[in-house]
Amino acid sequence: MIKNEILIVGKIPPPVGGVTVHVSRLVETLNKRDFNAFHFFDLGKESMLLLLLEISRYKIIHLHTSNPYFQLIMGAHCRLIGRKLIITYHGNWGRFGFWKNFATELSSQFAFVPILLNFESLEKAKKLNKNSVMISAFIPPVYVNPLNEGLRQKLTELRSKYKYLFCTNSSNLTFDKNGAEIYGISDLITNISQTSKSALLISDPSGTNKKYFEKCRKKIPDNILFICREHDFWNMLEYSDAFVRNTKTDGDSISIHEALLRGVTVFASDHVPRPTGCKLFTDVMEMDFERELEIISSNFVQRTLLEDSVDTIEEIVSVYRKCLSQY
Repeated sequence: MIKNEILIVGKIPPPVGGVTVHVSRLVETLNKRDFNAFHFFDLGKESMLLLLLEISRYKIIHLHTSNPYFQLIMGAHCRLIGRKLIITYHGNWGRFGFWKNFATELSSQFAFVPILLNFESLEKAKKLNKNSVMISAFIPPVYVNPLNEGLRQKLTELRSKYKYLFCTNSSNLTFDKNGAEIYGISDLITNISQTSKSALLISDPSGTNKKYFEKCRKKIPDNILFICREHDFWNMLEYSDAFVRNTKTDGDSISIHEALLRGVTVFASDHVPRPTGCKLFTDVMEMDFERELEIISSNFVQRTLLEDSVDTIEEIVSVYRKCLSQY
């Protein structure tokens, strides 16, 4: 018997990343709001054979993955067996090379509802699938694990030693199609290490960014702290004056929304559309973050976000209900 429910397919932490955090919060919030018409399939724990069996048992599939080829395979399979597929594209369209971009576009045509994270991607997807919608990736955390005592003490020491604490994050070391660091950690370190009043906190749970920097630059400056352990980034914002998102490409950064929600100043690269309230820059090496921070009102940023905030879960549930009603 086919279940009149949603099968949510994706991974949850660990490892920590934008996609896994979104999926984890989606499932937790749906449970908290007593939306029971769904089942979660964990790609990190279950086999592909079991996934194929599970797909046949549900009317609607909601896929969360950044792999364009897997998106295409899932799209073709769901179309073949008559299931409606929702795909959330966790990234900016066009960021890959030719074949991956082609797979992304083709999968969107197989999907019943493609979900995009920003206007730039939505405009491209709409040309291929009129059902395309834009929904933010940001879902506020339901549960937040406290920082361990050792890390809290280290952050408190830095807080007392430096006037400003900047923070950034990178779930893993990745490069774009041109060979540049997607999260731009090395250049940001170079910028902040040249300042006298500031320190930089780098959330690097995989530890790959630290290893890469040490390999390329050898010594880590005294005002740079890599945090290479599992932790909730939400807690890092409590100690920070500003969050820096120096990415070459992006979908809809959860961390930016978290920082804005907590009233923390956000500096973000202008390579992709950003939420209202961000201070945009083009070249991180030309930014004087200390000076800019002194002239930005965090209260204004926070007020702007609260006025423009949307309920991501309610929008996703609306898509679910629409799909179920049209099956």
